[in-house]
Amino acid sequence: MNPSYSRIEAATVLVMSTLVLSACGGGGSGSGGNQTPPTVTPPGSSPGTPGSSYTIGGSVSGLDSGRSLSVLDNGADTLSITANGAFTFATPVSFNKAYAVTVGSQPSWQNCSVGNDSGVATSNVTNVTISCVAGQARVSTFAGSTTSGAANGAGNDASFNAPAGVALDSSGNVYVADFGNNEIRKITPAGLVSTFAGSGALGSANGMGNTASFNHPGGVAVDANDNVYVADLGNNEIRKITAAGVVSTIAGSTTPGHADGMGSSASFNSPWGVAVDASGNIYVADVENEEIRKITPAGLVSTFAGSLSAGSLDGTGSTALFAGPRGIAIDRSGNLYVADSSNNEIRKITPAGVVSTLAGSTRSGSADGTGGAASFSDPNGVAVDASGAIFVADRVNNEIRKITPTGTVSTIAGSSSVASSVNGVGSAASFAGPAGLVVDAHDNIYVAEMNDNEIRFLTPAP
Repeated sequence: MNPSYSRIEAATVLVMSTLVLSACGGGGSGSGGNQTPPTVTPPGSSPGTPGSSYTIGGSVSGLDSGRSLSVLDNGADTLSITANGAFTFATPVSFNKAYAVTVGSQPSWQNCSVGNDSGVATSNVTNVTISCVAGQARVSTFAGSTTSGAANGAGNDASFNAPAGVALDSSGNVYVADFGNNEIRKITPAGLVSTFAGSGALGSANGMGNTASFNHPGGVAVDANDNVYVADLGNNEIRKITAAGVVSTIAGSTTPGHADGMGSSASFNSPWGVAVDASGNIYVADVENEEIRKITPAGLVSTFAGSLSAGSLDGTGSTALFAGPRGIAIDRSGNLYVADSSNNEIRKITPAGVVSTLAGSTRSGSADGTGGAASFSDPNGVAVDASGAIFVADRVNNEIRKITPTGTVSTIAGSSSVASSVNGVGSAASFAGPAGLVVDAHDNIYVAEMNDNEIRFLTPAP
């Protein structure tokens, strides 16, 4: 054998033996070969260094605009997230130490889950994912029963007759436009129902409490001083009730018409929805006139948007068209939202009077989606919460819908295939003709259910 080949083979055997011993942890003195295995670096990451620390983060998607999400790492390091995109916890994690990301608190009407939520830090972590999706509502009955009547009392001992509109005062009292009873009812936070104003008889009399009369009131709103405003549909008037229960007429007369002007010289034609801004201006959805009207605190009535022609046209002021506008609500920035019932659309009006279509199309349906891809069927009531989310009483679909400020629609309760009064969560609950609704400071929703004569209560389901 060639001596050079023998030397090469011997060297090769020596090298291989050394590699085997190193891989098995052998060769250490006094250890018997039981050395700690080397740290394995995950694919795609750089080897960690003992004594180093690493950041934990990732990305958020689906979080509604104006909402915030609280997440924790290892149950301690808390981070508040207010927008979609990348996030990183402030406190790093030491090399080879565990991390675990959990949801601390999530926005009302959203459910958020964490992916790639835990592991061991051997390098900076950037792949934690938080996904937020539309949530659902838990539905219960706040007051009334499915039997129509005019009884006062607590909870389902009380009765209503086709309640159409609801509003809240600063103490959490609920005011109800009891359409069929020609009364304005009041419900305390504990659920005790009383008659706030109206005698039950048709009429247009001003006065205190039950000495006053109404003619099928459709909508109610409350201002910063707890005055209640009523769209008195059958009287074609806008009425005011002080916190003490004194009723007066601030605009319109019992004769239907279309005239701008001061007080009783102005006229309406079946006003249904009413909203009040921070300056005390009152906005009215004037159904048969196909317009949105404005009343100053002094009682001067003008036409804010729309004309006497029915249609679905975006634009400014009188160049825009509506068809049967009913519900109306206002956000903190002074934008109006209108349930344009005959158009099956939710319209938005800026303080400058610019009208656009936020969601829905003129096609009737119950599809969730964004903008014109979503559909409604005779939406009646509309309300806005503090973060700018819009809620809709979708009357013919017997559903309560939610719209994000960017126009994405989801169904939070009810089913278009069922018309009844069943409590439960999401689509397991059912409604019969939801008309008006209002959101309180805790994101709870009160719904006036016309066909089943009840006031329903919705809370975000966990």
